[in-house]
Amino acid sequence: MKKLIIILLVISMMFSLSACYAYEKQKYYSQEENYVNATGTLTFINYNDEESMLYLGFSDLNPDFDDNCFKIVGENLSIAQENGIDEKIEIGDQIEFVSAPRYFGDGYVMPIVEISVDGEVLLDFENGYENWLEWID
Repeated sequence: MKKLIIILLVISMMFSLSACYAYEKQKYYSQEENYVNATGTLTFINYNDEESMLYLGFSDLNPDFDDNCFKIVGENLSIAQENGIDEKIEIGDQIEFVSAPRYFGDGYVMPIVEISVDGEVLLDFENGYENWLEWID
């Protein structure tokens, strides 16, 4: 019986920590002032197995971020694809994008909510920001 109580307490604490983490993440991303304009040289492009996330890696990031890997997900990915992201970006391109630089732990990938190449906007901030907030909700 004592082991069962300990196990239940541990599980309860894990759920509480997870809920706190989710709240902090939601709170952070819902503040527009946390997003910054950035540029970088594209060094990596890859979809996940389900092709529901596009991962982009950069060198020469300005400003500096805690990591160099970013993602485009959900409706934002659909918009970027409709605007030709697969054909219009390639390794070595200078990319302009908007992201929020806070890093939420090991293996975390920061979101891109606006992206453009050669002055052409493939995903605009207004839509990208709103879609991202819906995706993490």
